[in-house]
Amino acid sequence: TMRVAVLTQGDNVALATENGADYAGADDLVDKIAGGFLEFDKLIATPDMMPKVAKLGRVLGPRGLMPNPKAGTVTTDIAGTVKDFKGGKVEYRLD
Repeated sequence: TMRVAVLTQGDNVALATENGADYAGADDLVDKIAGGFLEFDKLIATPDMMPKVAKLGRVLGPRGLMPNPKAGTVTTDIAGTVKDFKGGKVEYRLD
């Protein structure tokens, strides 16, 4: 199954985990990824985390893991998005 990590803050961290995210966190997860943690297939981020995610571009970019609004991986709907990707949705475009 797809391993999903979520970069978010506050209540969304618990929400992500409740809906099946394998990893969820804020600065702690940013630091882990910066340190080379890449045990996930899809990284979802909330818009408020994108300035921090930008710092991970060197790590995430070459692996195609950078969250992107066009790919549906930058979202405010954490619950729905995690469920979608855990349910096997690959990638979708929003018109």
